[in-house]
Formats: sequence, C-alpha cells, structure tokens
Amino acid sequence: MAGLYIGFYWTLPVPRIGFRHLPKDAAEAAQVSTTIRYRRALTHRYVRDVEGRLEGRLLGEIAFMDVRPDRAPEAVREALDRVGAIASGRRAALIHLAFEEHAWRDNLHLIAHLRRLDIERVPLSPDPITLDGVPLDPAAHFGGWRERETAAMAELRLSAYAGLRGALAAVPEGAGRWQAIADRLNADRVGTVRGGRWTAENVRKLAGRLEEAG
Repeated sequence: MAGLYIGFYWTLPVPRIGFRHLPKDAAEAAQVSTTIRYRRALTHRYVRDVEGRLEGRLLGEIAFMDVRPDRAPEAVREALDRVGAIASGRRAALIHLAFEEHAWRDNLHLIAHLRRLDIERVPLSPDPITLDGVPLDPAAHFGGWRERETAAMAELRLSAYAGLRGALAAVPEGAGRWQAIADRLNADRVGTVRGGRWTAENVRKLAGRLEEAG
C-alpha cells in the first residue's frame, strides 16, 4: 500500500434545515457535518495505524457536497479533479468510505477517474468509532437518519402542497400572481417541497403539476 494518502469525503444536502453548502476545507467541513467528521476520523485512524503517524503521510483532504448523486454533478467532477492536483505526480492512495460499493461514488466515476490518474484507492469499511467522545455506530446512526429524513421530506411535501393550494385559491388570476403567491407563502413560513423559499418560478411549476394531477 502506498505511503502517501489523500482523504476523500462527501455528504448530502439537507435542504429542509438550510444545509445546502459545505466549506471546501475538510477541517471546516467536519465542523458542520457529522458525516464528514466521521469519514475524516476513519481516514486519520487508518493512516496512523498503517504509517504510525499522520503528518507528512496525508497529502491532502477533499470534502464536498454530493447534490446530485445520480448524475455526477460539477461538484463531484471538481472534487475528483482535485485528487490529481494534490497528488501532483506522486504515488498516492485515495482513502474513501465504502458505504455503498454499488453506487457511482465507489464505482463508475471514482474508479475510472483514479485509474486515469494512476492512483490506487483504499475503501474503508464503515466501522463503529468514538466520535467527539461518543460511540457512533454508522449503520444505526445514518440508517436512522435516512428514515427520519424521508419522513420529514414527506411532511414537507404535504405542507407545501397544502399551502400552495390555499394560496392559489386566495390569490386571483392576473399579472404578478405567481410572485404574489410566493410572497404570501414565504411570509407564512411555508417551505417548498425541499424546505426552501418560494419564487415565482417554482410556484408556477408546482401549480402546473398540481393542475395536471387534478
């Protein structure tokens, strides 16, 4: 195994609580994301266990938010491009957490990109770890989080649909109607289906879907 490493960490957005952006600096990203903090802690532990020390062995760390995991968005391409820049021709191994070996992150895009760069990868198992002095079992923690997030998003959608239907009934047809509805919903603190703020455009689009659905 190579003696030089690059840490590669990602997380997903949580629009309903406004978590849509992530600092590029890995240490700063770890402060705002438990997922990044967990991945980073596993990486540091691995390098210390294998090399006996972290300093000088970890060439760099890449943290990013995976906003469209099925399409390899610009954020992902940029993150993968940074791998080569950090390695800068040196023999290095990229360390990442292998939560889902079937997903693009651990297959198509990541593996193909590393092959082009001639960089090997070290897929880590999602082991339990003590994080911030508290035991963390990733299967229980992140699995439960997904279930809670799915339920919360379903509730957001129902709230958004109900709020929009009420606003459509209250605001008459005419110029500026979409913006007036958006302003009304935002003033009433009704979030969009993803928990964001309304605009004339997303009001128009969702109203069209509601009309099509009858």
